[in-house]
Amino acid sequence: MIDMDLGQGYRIQPITYQEYLDACARIEDRIFGDYFAFRWTDTRTPEQQARIQELGKMPKGIQVCLGLFFEGELIGWQYSEQLNAQTIVMKDTGWLADHQNKGLYSRLLPELLKLFEALGFEMVLSYHRQTNNQVILPKLKAGFFINGFRVDSYGMNVELIYAFNPDYREALHVRSGYRTPRGRMAELLGLSGV
Repeated sequence: MIDMDLGQGYRIQPITYQEYLDACARIEDRIFGDYFAFRWTDTRTPEQQARIQELGKMPKGIQVCLGLFFEGELIGWQYSEQLNAQTIVMKDTGWLADHQNKGLYSRLLPELLKLFEALGFEMVLSYHRQTNNQVILPKLKAGFFINGFRVDSYGMNVELIYAFNPDYREALHVRSGYRTPRGRMAELLGLSGV
């Protein structure tokens, strides 16, 4: 797990999933501001809500819960969760506005990628509001690719993907139409006999 000094009074270190949830309840509105989501709880019966809460308690595979601390106070987090045997999803990252734009995310991101690769994942996915350049640009600079778009309860999002396998990274270029498949890549895509 990551436990590191980010300098200038900042530290990133493991926290429990419950500590992450508690921090979200306490400061999430101050981090993400005026965003809005579909109000699922307003549409559920009490029985449906109880079932959703029970499902939420079920094991989720590997979870990475990190707290961002400034001079000992929890001011943000990074939460990632295993999607399947090969993929981890960076689900939630944020910290209070006074601590943004200080290069903290750019320092943390390579360490997260090292951790995810060491855990054995082949891919990292993340979803961001299309205008969230504060996160999208550092991820693109770190080697993520735009993989698609989706609409969910938060609105329109861009999907980013990071692949550790260099052949798959090349396949993403080919699939996007950026490169023509030749040689080994054509074979890996099943196009060598075509």
